[in-house]
Amino acid sequence: MLIGGDFNTRAKQLLIRLGELSEQDSGKKIPVEDLVEGLEIDRTELKNLLEYLENKELIEIASIGGPLLYGHIKISEKGILKVLKLK
Repeated sequence: MLIGGDFNTRAKQLLIRLGELSEQDSGKKIPVEDLVEGLEIDRTELKNLLEYLENKELIEIASIGGPLLYGHIKISEKGILKVLKLK
């Protein structure tokens, strides 16, 4: 997988949105469908983005299943700190 500017921009968008939806609460499970609402991301790109963010320890996959492969995710404490730096 190639990681370029557009990929990184999308990853940042998802992380910022996750921070907003979770209200910076690392224990709150957020439905992936809510996270990507309004964003034009296909399933493969979404899978790659979420796996990238998980490998960076910025998110945690909380449940698997549903139309978007992952059901729920949680932002990590490290992810919350990253969101605060990005704003």
